[in-house]
Amino acid sequence: MKEDVSVKRFEVVEKISKAIDYNSRRWNKEKIDRYLLRYDDKRIIECMTIVHLKDDEPLDLTIELSNMYNCIVGCRFCALGSLPEQHVFFQAKDYMNQVDTCLESSGLNPSDYPKFYIAFTGIGEPSLVKKEVAEGINLIKEKYKNVEVNIATTAFDNTCFDYWSDMNLPIRTLQLPYYSCENEKIKYIIKNLPHNYNLEENILRAVKYKEVHNECRVKLNFVVISDFNSSNDDVYKMLNYLEKFKKDITIKISFLNYTKKCKTYNLSSPNNERMLEIMELIKKEGYDCYLFGTQNNTELGCGQLVQNYISKAD
Repeated sequence: MKEDVSVKRFEVVEKISKAIDYNSRRWNKEKIDRYLLRYDDKRIIECMTIVHLKDDEPLDLTIELSNMYNCIVGCRFCALGSLPEQHVFFQAKDYMNQVDTCLESSGLNPSDYPKFYIAFTGIGEPSLVKKEVAEGINLIKEKYKNVEVNIATTAFDNTCFDYWSDMNLPIRTLQLPYYSCENEKIKYIIKNLPHNYNLEENILRAVKYKEVHNECRVKLNFVVISDFNSSNDDVYKMLNYLEKFKKDITIKISFLNYTKKCKTYNLSSPNNERMLEIMELIKKEGYDCYLFGTQNNTELGCGQLVQNYISKAD
């Protein structure tokens, strides 16, 4: 008999609800329920439901999942990579159980919304668990037929694109981060960068996926950091680097989420006026782009809530 993986629920340790104004192409408001869940006796994980609204009209329901506990990628601004206990790669049923726990605890029904998305976009590195992510997506798809999936990956294992392509998954968006086109600058932000990391090759592989699966889009998440990649020269260098991909990508110009590690390393986004200037520079060069995020401190950055919870417990 096939195991019913949807029966189990994680214990909800804490729930944080917020409604915030937000910059995005399609929506301008978010209603968020962020959950801290007990994964085991030692570990707390986080995930959240997000209702995206245009003014007061709901556009979609998104559930953002944890990919793993204690990410090994080592992004300098990310709280997740500095959690106690060794990292844990999740199983397919862990993704399914996060979805069921979020929906049950929030009292939300995916069929009540025009679109329903699962997002492997915020917490952990999905390419390192490419098999488990694919199996989790298939489990979720069995129960929620209308689901689509957004994946954000640094492509630590860039064979993930070919692997997912062969699985015929309902992937709507593949997103890669952009901090710089210079490896030394990338290494400053991503401390555990693989020695063979190649941003251009990663973009090529994502675009190849898109060519085979034309319902999918490829995004470059340009995380703008003051005095690091925020000058006009930085922007034009990026656009020159991305010229060959212009017709195949969208540039998401993102505010840097606040975390305590941002404060430690003095990392922050420019103000809203400068972000708008950057968007106009990119648009003038013919790129599809939009502004994403908020300059307000929502304290919802990767791993931040788990880190706060553990700090309080100590």
